[in-house]
Amino acid sequence: MLEFNATLLAQIFHFVVLLIFLRVVAYKPIARLIKQRQDYIASNVAAAEEERAKAEQLRQQYLADLQRARTEAQEIFAQATKAAELQAQEIIAAAKEEANRVKESALADIQREREKAVRELREQVASLSVLVAGKIISQTITPEIQRQLVYDFIKEAGDLPC
Repeated sequence: MLEFNATLLAQIFHFVVLLIFLRVVAYKPIARLIKQRQDYIASNVAAAEEERAKAEQLRQQYLADLQRARTEAQEIFAQATKAAELQAQEIIAAAKEEANRVKESALADIQREREKAVRELREQVASLSVLVAGKIISQTITPEIQRQLVYDFIKEAGDLPC
């Protein structure tokens, strides 16, 4: 059978003492160190997840702000375009009004110049007529007769189409 040896018993005893010693001295600090490391990793993972969620929220907010800014820019552009078109229409209307005013002024000037030319022409014709009549009649025309002849001639000339 088996022989029972004292060394075997001493080895078992030493092994048990070693296990107790390792449990008291090494296992608890190592277990505590492993637990701290697990907690540290878990907190880092949680913090990273939280930061990722915040980053995603910020990204969504930035995208919304960017979209809002684009919409506002389009509205501003549309308003500026509309204002420019309105201003262009006002400028065109003012230019047309100014052109009409200049045209009417020019027509009035032309009419005045025409009337002046007709008056001068009538006066010249009257003078020439009096001279011609004086030569034909070979008599001296008094200023009253001359004036009457001029008025009669102007009256007749006024009835003529110009």
